[in-house]
Amino acid sequence: MVCCIKKFPRAARESCGATAEEVAGVLNGIKAINEAAHQENSQPVETAKESAKDDTDDGWREHCRETYVLCRDQKKPRWVGDCYACFRYCEGQRQWPFDWCHPAKP
Repeated sequence: MVCCIKKFPRAARESCGATAEEVAGVLNGIKAINEAAHQENSQPVETAKESAKDDTDDGWREHCRETYVLCRDQKKPRWVGDCYACFRYCEGQRQWPFDWCHPAKP
């Protein structure tokens, strides 16, 4: 069940048949693990900001994030496709799959 909840965090109740308490427990556990890992690997704030400015390849991250937010939040025009799946694809391929997720034609 944990693997299913990790795979479908936004729809775990429907996809995995999990109760709200099970979903919350798994997601809180994941959050705690991520926070602990972040604390171990964290850099000073100034260094992290400087390295982000120096990295010229981060434009794709911003593009993926902004397009995902548009896809997820825009009411009109409605978007076609699974916004989260397209966001994950964009993270891996560094470009948004407009053939999968795009504004619907009026």
